[in-house]
Amino acid sequence: MGRSLHAALIVDAANHIVWMDSVLTLSAGWEQGDVEGRAADEVLARMPWLTRALEAALSGGQGLGEGSGESQRLRALVLAVHGDDDELLGACARLQTLGLEEVARDALTAELSRVRKRYEDFIDSIDGIVWEADAEFRFTFVSRQAERLLGIPAEQWLRQPDFWARHVHPDDWSEVLSSCLSAWRQGRPHEFEYRMLAVDGRIAWMRAHVTAVSEEGQPMRLRGLMVDVTEQRLARERLEHTHSVLRATFDSIADGVIVVDADQRMIAYNKRFQLMWGLSDEVMESRVAQRALELAAPLAKDPERFVTRIQNQLILSEDVTVDTIELRDGRLLESTSLPQRMGDAVIGRVWSYRDVTEERRAKVERERLLVAEQNARERAEESFALLDTFLNHAPVGLAFINRELRYLRINDALASLHGRKRDQELGRTVREMNPNMASTFEPLMLQVMKTGIPLSDMEMSGHVPATPDELRHWRVSYYPVRTPSGGIVGLGAVVVEVTAEHRARQERERLLKEAQEAIRVRDDFLSIAAHELKTPLTPLKLHLQMMKQQSAAGHTPKPHHVDKALAQVTRLSVLIHDLLDATRIEAGRLELRREPVELQALANEVLAETRPLGHQHTLEYEAPPEPLMVKGDRGRLAQVLTNLLENAFKYSPNGGVVRLTLERDGAQARISVKDAGIGIPEDQREHLFQRFFRARNAPISGFGGLGLGLYICRDIIERHGGHISVDTEVGQGSTFRVTLPLET
Repeated sequence: MGRSLHAALIVDAANHIVWMDSVLTLSAGWEQGDVEGRAADEVLARMPWLTRALEAALSGGQGLGEGSGESQRLRALVLAVHGDDDELLGACARLQTLGLEEVARDALTAELSRVRKRYEDFIDSIDGIVWEADAEFRFTFVSRQAERLLGIPAEQWLRQPDFWARHVHPDDWSEVLSSCLSAWRQGRPHEFEYRMLAVDGRIAWMRAHVTAVSEEGQPMRLRGLMVDVTEQRLARERLEHTHSVLRATFDSIADGVIVVDADQRMIAYNKRFQLMWGLSDEVMESRVAQRALELAAPLAKDPERFVTRIQNQLILSEDVTVDTIELRDGRLLESTSLPQRMGDAVIGRVWSYRDVTEERRAKVERERLLVAEQNARERAEESFALLDTFLNHAPVGLAFINRELRYLRINDALASLHGRKRDQELGRTVREMNPNMASTFEPLMLQVMKTGIPLSDMEMSGHVPATPDELRHWRVSYYPVRTPSGGIVGLGAVVVEVTAEHRARQERERLLKEAQEAIRVRDDFLSIAAHELKTPLTPLKLHLQMMKQQSAAGHTPKPHHVDKALAQVTRLSVLIHDLLDATRIEAGRLELRREPVELQALANEVLAETRPLGHQHTLEYEAPPEPLMVKGDRGRLAQVLTNLLENAFKYSPNGGVVRLTLERDGAQARISVKDAGIGIPEDQREHLFQRFFRARNAPISGFGGLGLGLYICRDIIERHGGHISVDTEVGQGSTFRVTLPLET
C-alpha cells in the first residue's frame, strides 16, 4: 500500500513509525534508522500538522494536513489501511511539495477566511438582526442575533421561504409588506416598527431599517437591520399613560393652574384656570401670557394692583407668594405663585388659583355658629348646674341613663345604694354598678326605651352593694327622655327608698297577727277553761246535793259521794295550779328547789300515784339497776313525769300499752314515755309545747285539759338544763323523751 501510494511515511495502528522516507527523516531532525518503532508524535515533534493528520486518519477521519517542512511548503494526504477483516492495520502518508502559485492562493484563501470571520463577528456583535432578502422577500442571510432575540436559529430563517410572513404579527404584515415595497420601488431607506412572534410565544416589537440594493440601476435585493425595541416601546407606553394620568389629574383638580416660562409664554394650563378667568381658546392657544393678563385684569376689584403683582412675579426668582384676590363679581381667589425648576435652575413660574368664596363664607358661618355654640354651652352648663343642684339635694335617688344603659347623670342618694360616689358611676353601666339586680332592672329599662311608655311606682326588693346582707325595698319609676323631634335618647330613673315603711308595715302586720293570735288564744282558752272548770263543778254539785239530802234525812253521807266530790275538787285544784304555773313561767317567777334526786325512786312514787288512773292500760316499766342521780326539784320533776303518764293514759285506747323507760346515755339520763295513742299530725308538732295548744285531732269532749301541761313540762325540763322532744305519727302513738344531766 505504501509503495503504491509513493508514501513517505507508514505508521501502525498504535501510531508508531514502521517506515519513514530518509528526506522526511532528516526534515524531522532524525537520523536514518533511528525512527522505526518510535511514536509518531515524538518523531514528528517539528511537524505537528502532520501528527494531527495521522491521528485523524487513524480515528476514522479525513487525514489532510498542510504545513512547513525544511525550507518548503508540504501538503499531506493520510489514508488508513485495513485488513481483510476490516481491522485497522495502520496508515500511509503521502507528501506533496507545493509551488509558489499554490502557496499564494492558499494564503489568499486564508486571508479571505479571516476577513469573513471578522465581518461575521462584527455583524454578530451588532445589537440587532442584520439580514438580506431577495426580491421575493426570502432571506438569504440572517445574523446569529436572530436566535438570541427571538429564539429562532438563523438556518430556519433561510430554510423557510415564507418565514417572514409567518412570524410577523398578523395585524402588522400588510404594513411591513407595504414599507418593504416602498423601499424597493423608491430605492431609498425606510424605517418602521412592527411586531414579531418569538419562539416562546411572546411578542417582540422590532424597529426595521430597510434599504434596496441595486445593480446597474435595478433593485436586486433588500438589506436591513431589525432592532428589538420592546422595552423602549413599553417604556414609551408607560410614559404616555403617566402623561395621560397627569393630564387628567391636572384637569380634574379644583384649582386653576398655569405655567409660564422665562419668555413669558404659557406652556401649560388646565381648563379650570381658563374658566375661572373667562379666557377664550384663542387667547390660551396664543401662549402669550401678557395678553391673557390684560384680559383677566378687569375682573379684579383692584386691576392695577393685580397687574403689578403678576408682573413682579413674572421676574424669575426663588420667592413663593400667597395672595388673596377679590373679584368684582364677589368671588375670592387665593393665589399661590412659586418657581418652576429644572434641577437647580429656575426656568419659569407656576400660579395656582383656588376659589375660596364658599370656604370664607363657611368660615364666617362657622365662627358665628361657634359663638352661638359657646353661648348655648354656657346656658347648658347653667342648666346642668341647676340640674346637679336639684339632683344632689333631692331626698330620693335620681339618674339619667342613655340607650346603652350607662349613667350620664346620677345623684349621691342613688350612688350610695351602690356603695360609691356619683363621680365613680358616671359612664358606667347599670350591670357594673349593681350586678345582683341588673337582671331585674335591664328588661324594664329597655322596655321603656322601646315603647316610650313610662313605668311608675313599681315595688322592688333586693340586695345592693352598699348593704349586701340586708334586704331593702324601693318604689321605682322609669320615664322615657325624648328630644324635641320625639326620639328617645334614654330614660330618667326615680328611686324612692321605702325600706323603713316596708319594715313598719311588716311590723304592723306582725303585731296585728300576734294580737289576732292572742285574741284567738284567749278565746280558745276561755272556751276551754270554761269547759274544763264547768266539767268538775257539775258532778261536784250533784254529789254535794246528794250528801245534803242524806244529812237532812238524818243519814250519814255515803262514802262514794264524798270520794267523788273530793276527786272533782282535786281536778279543779290541778287546773288552777296549771294556770298559776303558766302565769309564773310567763313572769319568770317559777321557783325550783334543787336537791339530789334518784330517778328510779321518783319513778316508782309517780307510778304508785298514777297506776289507778291507768287500770284499763298495760303499764310497763324498765330502769337500770344503778341509780340515776340528778340535781333538781323533786316535786317539779314528779309533775313532769305525772303529766307525761297521764297524757299517755288519756290518749291511748283501752288495753293499750304505756311504757316508761329510764336509761343512762353518757353523762345524761333519758326518760321515755311511749304510748299507742292517736299520735300528733305533722303540721301540729312544732306547736305542741306552746301554751294553750291542743292538737286538732284531740277534741275537747273526749280529752280534757287546758293545753298547758306540755308547755309547763318543757319549761321545767329546760330550767333543769335538759331537753324534751317527741317522736310521733298519727294513729301509731307517740314517744316523749326527756334528757337530764346526771349529777357528777
